[in-house]
Amino acid sequence: MINEIIKQEEELQATLKTIKSLTEEHNIFPLKGMIEQIDKLIDRSEIAIRFLNKLGNNKGETNGETNESTA
Repeated sequence: MINEIIKQEEELQATLKTIKSLTEEHNIFPLKGMIEQIDKLIDRSEIAIRFLNKLGNNKGETNGETNESTA
């Protein structure tokens, strides 16, 4: 389940980066004021992905230890 959430967050981050890139490349004036907000969202997304990866790794290690001790 964590892997699905990570995948969705990575897709969201890719979408945000694409929007930012297109806004800058094509000089889309109405969206120019949103670049700062998009940057914040990208940063938060990166933090969330790192946290979820760490959580998934810790959970995987715990499961591995449990499986070994019961085997």
